[in-house]
Amino acid sequence: MSSSPLRPLRTLTLATLGAGAALAGAACGPDGGDDPGACAGILPGELVFTEIFADADAPPGGSGTDEGKEWFELYNTSGAPIDLEGLTLVHARPDGSREKSTTLDSVTVDGGGYLVLGNVLPEFVAGHLDYGYGTALGDLFNADGGRLTLRCGDDVIDEVLYDVVETGRSTGFDGGTPPDYTANDDLARWCSPPEEAEFEFEPSNFGTPGQDNYDCAGGGSGMCMDGDTLRPVVVPTVGQLVITEVMPSPSAPQEDKEWFEVYVAADVDLNGLQLDRAGDSSSPNVVDADTCLAVTAGTYLVFARDIDPLVNGTLPRVDGVFGFTMVADGDVQLLDPAGAVLDAVTWTGAASATSLGLDPDFTASDANDEPRYWCDATTAWAGADRGSPGAENEQCTILPPEGQCVDPDTLAERPIVSPTAGQLVISEWMPNVVGADGDKEWFELRATAAVDLNGLQAGTTALGATPLVVSADCVELEAGAYFLFAQSTEAATNGGLPTVDDTFGFTLPNNTGGATGTLRIGLAGVDLDVVTWTSNTDGSSIQKDTDGTQCDAAATTPVTDFYNGTDRGTPRAAHTAECP
Repeated sequence: MSSSPLRPLRTLTLATLGAGAALAGAACGPDGGDDPGACAGILPGELVFTEIFADADAPPGGSGTDEGKEWFELYNTSGAPIDLEGLTLVHARPDGSREKSTTLDSVTVDGGGYLVLGNVLPEFVAGHLDYGYGTALGDLFNADGGRLTLRCGDDVIDEVLYDVVETGRSTGFDGGTPPDYTANDDLARWCSPPEEAEFEFEPSNFGTPGQDNYDCAGGGSGMCMDGDTLRPVVVPTVGQLVITEVMPSPSAPQEDKEWFEVYVAADVDLNGLQLDRAGDSSSPNVVDADTCLAVTAGTYLVFARDIDPLVNGTLPRVDGVFGFTMVADGDVQLLDPAGAVLDAVTWTGAASATSLGLDPDFTASDANDEPRYWCDATTAWAGADRGSPGAENEQCTILPPEGQCVDPDTLAERPIVSPTAGQLVISEWMPNVVGADGDKEWFELRATAAVDLNGLQAGTTALGATPLVVSADCVELEAGAYFLFAQSTEAATNGGLPTVDDTFGFTLPNNTGGATGTLRIGLAGVDLDVVTWTSNTDGSSIQKDTDGTQCDAAATTPVTDFYNGTDRGTPRAAHTAECP
């Protein structure tokens, strides 16, 4: 049957067989045995198990019992009708324990046709069922697996294991491959259909009784239709599909507006590509189709919760749909059809209505593991949401690894030379200019040793949690050099200051009544230097000499000159006078 573009995958795993099971040999040919009786002439492989429904899901208000609701399916691989009279059905645990069996009465399955057998009495056979075996085989097992065998005398016609059982969903042999009694021994080629309307054979129950099965991702022939030509699927390898952008927290309503973006680094096919979260218990969603889903190197893909632009936040394109929920601290990964990880990313603290994008200079499956190469989008594409789905991302301000900075001369990363107490001091500050302060306050630092200011904090009663100096480059200050912080870099606004090195956003206390003002600098929450004052003169900075003495610039000897015609001080320069 044709498969939907996206579907959840459930893969069975082969249970461990007991020493006496001899499953591989039994499934592939006759054992030899007594007179087969009425079923003589039926050859191994002419009838094969193709689907098993072991655990029904009760619809609202219905019973949860499986009585009369379990079934399994046989397929006639021959070109002629086969009467099943005299064949023996055996149901047991994978190791052969708890065995129960029944001999089939006359019932015919057409060549190339299906027969559905259920746990009902013959007189209650109806709907999707073709034959009832009553309670002869016992209940199909919902846990720890089971084994179904079809025999003619001692000859095994077919035999399969089943293991993973999901309530309300059958498990079927890959519908993209012709049923085969050897191929169906590989339980990796069995899967469950998605919970979609076309597979709902009864309310709340999903399967394909009596029909071609659902196509299992990775379990088919590995072929796809390219126009009129059948060709092998070009399966991507690691590095050929790279996750480049995620939107875990879209604007409200959020439910169907989540998405993530993938960069295509080589010409590949998406057939069988699995979309998943590593941290959840749900099975992957699978992108698949009978036609070749070819994508071209250099393009971007978008995978979303919904394909409808009216629902998904007007995404410009959608290349596949996933059913899991992305979260603010989450992950997403791509798997190839066999389940191997092609690429995966994790993130923490995703901003609302803002995608998190990989810097386009680092579009590689190893580089996108580095959090510093990612940044919040700033450009809106739809309403309040910001991002670039299906297009190249914005450049990020990329900070070096923690504790390092980029040397502006060599452009190489090196350790930050952080100052210690006494190596960086507050040497001058302006709490109150003549007239309104506005954005005219400033303070000056002096280095007593060569240091970097990266990560420097400042504040009044306490250090600010956010550093004043945030830069990928090393902010170097030589011994004896000065560094000027102001509330504005514009001379017209800051009172005519000389070159401002960086800015601060707090207000210096203006103390003319005896209260104590404080200014402090530090790193990682620890003070490097603290100055205090109980008074200050309008239009005069407070200076601290090299011996620690401090005074108003208006009280120095000789009196410090004006730096702008109305305010006294020596911002970003050595003091021209000393405190008396």
